[in-house]
Amino acid sequence: MSKEKLSNIVIGLVLIIIGSYIFLENFGLIQFEFGFISWPIALLLPALGFHIAFFLSGMRKDLAGLLVPGGILLVLSLHFYLEILTNFQYSDYTWPTFLLAPAFGLFELWFFGYRNRGLLIPVGILTILALIFFAQAWLSFAAKLWPLVLIFVGIFILFNRNKDSKDPTISSD
Repeated sequence: MSKEKLSNIVIGLVLIIIGSYIFLENFGLIQFEFGFISWPIALLLPALGFHIAFFLSGMRKDLAGLLVPGGILLVLSLHFYLEILTNFQYSDYTWPTFLLAPAFGLFELWFFGYRNRGLLIPVGILTILALIFFAQAWLSFAAKLWPLVLIFVGIFILFNRNKDSKDPTISSD
């Protein structure tokens, strides 16, 4: 069997499994114990399918384009699993992942493809923007912690007494 036929079989099976899973869950015919975190699997399975298809093809450089949607979907599925597990409470700080997803897919294309330097431009721009926005988001979070400095200074003042100086409240009479 040729590698191309094997890739088509893998992609076809992945799509059938995903479609069947979503169809059965939509009609309540199946439910998983962790059903509340199961929807990102609709992104994860095709991502794995794209990667498996590429690697089963013998990592042919002309098929490296499969890794772009595969990489994007992989990063997004992992991002959404994290968001669901944390009840989306950190989404104000993790949103730059949406910029990293295409950067990762394009980087995979560059790494496994023909190493066209032009691909590194959007990868670099998206990555730098994501890092800037991550830094800004986390600094805004850290800015909320400044009252802790006051607490620590207060504790230091209360418990750090200079042993050379005399306490004016204690008389030596």
